[in-house]
Amino acid sequence: MSHRGKRSLTRRRWLALAPLIVPALHADPSNGNPRLEKLFLMFMAPCCWRENLLAHQSPKADELRAVIQKQVSQGLTDDQIRTAMVNEFTSRILTHPEGAAGNILRWTPWAAAAAGTLALGAFIRFSLKNRPAAQFPDNLQLPEWDLDDLDMPPGKK
Repeated sequence: MSHRGKRSLTRRRWLALAPLIVPALHADPSNGNPRLEKLFLMFMAPCCWRENLLAHQSPKADELRAVIQKQVSQGLTDDQIRTAMVNEFTSRILTHPEGAAGNILRWTPWAAAAAGTLALGAFIRFSLKNRPAAQFPDNLQLPEWDLDDLDMPPGKK
């Protein structure tokens, strides 16, 4: 069998395994439980602080998901679980900051966009206001063209 034939056979094997592999890569750690999904979205993975617990795949994230599932099975409320996590990891564990920090993060993009719009408007207004008007001499004479003098193809005159 040629090298090309072996390569296409390998591709066919991977394509045959894809329906088994893809769902495993995107497994839902909350198992469809909306409460667990909400809780996993509420907390960041403390190993790298880049993703929430629902999306992150690491041993530490698995450990925290197990802790949260155990607390839910013990009957703790969402607020009690949130308080316990904040006490253990500080408020950095929350995906959405609370208090003043959350308000600042919520309004900063809008304030920056408004400031940029005002600055752009002021720049355009200033540019147009201080631009000198075009000055043409009063005795400007445009040349007169005689169409007979122009070299035009036959039939276009």
